[in-house]
Amino acid sequence: MAESGCLRDMAVQNLEVAGKLVIGTGSVERAYVAIVENTIAFVRNAASEVQWAQPADTIIRSISLLFPSAAYSTGTGNDLGYRVGTATGGGQIVTAITDQIIDAGADGTDIATGAWLQTTVPVPTPTSGTTLGAHIGYAAADRAIFLGTTCTDAAAVPTPGAVRWIIEYTDVSV
Repeated sequence: MAESGCLRDMAVQNLEVAGKLVIGTGSVERAYVAIVENTIAFVRNAASEVQWAQPADTIIRSISLLFPSAAYSTGTGNDLGYRVGTATGGGQIVTAITDQIIDAGADGTDIATGAWLQTTVPVPTPTSGTTLGAHIGYAAADRAIFLGTTCTDAAAVPTPGAVRWIIEYTDVSV
């Protein structure tokens, strides 16, 4: 239930603000962070995928990966990568880079607990064309986003560990 009126000289806890909050001549954007965990980060010669439900009228601003497991044993010589798409197996938002995490791992234990990396979400570029399409990170309606890690080469993956996808997005509704 939303209240209206003036807040002055009082302590407020768990205040819910409906709509856009305007302060002076600026405004506060409604930014959010979603964390989605994949408990089986790497699978031999395959992808491991989890889904996140992107809400309508939001735009993805960044996507990161955190490796929180105490131990990873991903197989000597394996390439480890990622992709993010709007369809299973897709790379529409972040193109598949199959060796961006590890390129031909030395001994299969090449990921440290707490390792973190940032993916590259496409940034809109100015255009002088006759049309301007929607940005791939924008969702006009609720949609599923597919977050995938990949493992190529033939070594076994004894301890695949977990990966936490960290998605930062902004509500752009008025």
